[in-house]
Amino acid sequence: TNLIMAARATKEEIIQQVKQEYDANMMQEVYNQITAKCFQKCIGKPGDKLDKEEQKCLAKCVDRYIDSREVVTSTMVDVGGRPGK
Repeated sequence: TNLIMAARATKEEIIQQVKQEYDANMMQEVYNQITAKCFQKCIGKPGDKLDKEEQKCLAKCVDRYIDSREVVTSTMVDVGGRPGK
């Protein structure tokens, strides 16, 4: 029985680790999408510094992107699925 309990604990630890890796990968993907989309939208001419309009555009773009991801994620959870399924 100790061996069975140890196997169950190991299985749960593996499941938890996979979930953490999935979440980390999803966060990296969101970061990459935000970077690509907002850079393309807001940065007309890359340089050493962002001007004030670029800063404002980036801040709004990131906020909108995060808000929309939250809506999509909560909708998917409400309908019974986890993102990525």
